[in-house]
Amino acid sequence: MAQRIHPYQYQPDIRLESGWLRRQLASSLGDCYTDRLQLEPGLSIAYSHYAPKTDIIESSVMEQDNVTFSLTFGLSGKSCYRPKQLHRDEFVFESKHSTVTTFGNSIGERCYQAGSVVNQLRIIVDGSLFERYQMPFSNEAVWLKSPLKHHHAVITSSSDYLVQRLALLAQSNRHERPLEKHILVMNLLSEQLALLPPKEDQTSTTHRTLDESKFLKAKDFMLQNMEQPLSLAYIAAHVGLSESKLQTGFKVYFNRSPYRFLLEARMLKAWELLQSGYQVAQAAYAVGYEHPSNFSTAFRQFFGQTPKSIASRLNH
Repeated sequence: MAQRIHPYQYQPDIRLESGWLRRQLASSLGDCYTDRLQLEPGLSIAYSHYAPKTDIIESSVMEQDNVTFSLTFGLSGKSCYRPKQLHRDEFVFESKHSTVTTFGNSIGERCYQAGSVVNQLRIIVDGSLFERYQMPFSNEAVWLKSPLKHHHAVITSSSDYLVQRLALLAQSNRHERPLEKHILVMNLLSEQLALLPPKEDQTSTTHRTLDESKFLKAKDFMLQNMEQPLSLAYIAAHVGLSESKLQTGFKVYFNRSPYRFLLEARMLKAWELLQSGYQVAQAAYAVGYEHPSNFSTAFRQFFGQTPKSIASRLNH
């Protein structure tokens, strides 16, 4: 039977002399650890080595503002990631293959088999760097309800040398050659991103393919259905656009992202409802918040005062 591992069951993180941060499992489970090194804010590399004595299932919970981009190179063995969302296939990470994924707010499981040795090298980029690196992904985690796999293929011969060199530097756990690590990472990112569909130029796309009526339809749909748990994918599908085109069009026509537009609409509607006599919880549900506490936090951040303070004015 597989051993389930939860985040609180890890050993305390260890700061290695080289500057790497190691997270490991108890030795009773086998030789299993992940070393991570930050090259600059928002850009890290991770080297993982798992040789479990029993089948392992690690719980993974991600709650963040920005999307995380992950480029994984399989050095040996095979593992998989299973999203908790329904109708989502598991992601397989295997030897001699590269895998490009993006993660937002998600829940899943990482699975390793007893008796196998899994070594992986991973490049991790925070969404705050997407524009700087010209990465063709939305960086707002709120729209990414489940992880996405963008590419999975055999590592190219040109990448293989770079991967092996970076893995060697990672396994040595030394301070030396920080610039080389950074250069290798940039080369690998550039090469792997070139295999993805290119990011459309906003100016040319606007004049060539954007349909103003679809963005107006999307805006009206959001205003009329703000009480629903809307996602970027759902809105885009409803009006017949890709997620990237919906993002681009909103910035062109409304000077804000779809997420920001929906947030503003919800907050303004909530203010109106509170002034008309709605209780805080009633207003929260009416503008699409499942939990009133989350609504109160968003309201306070937006207006600088609590929804309760608005509602209480009616009683004076």
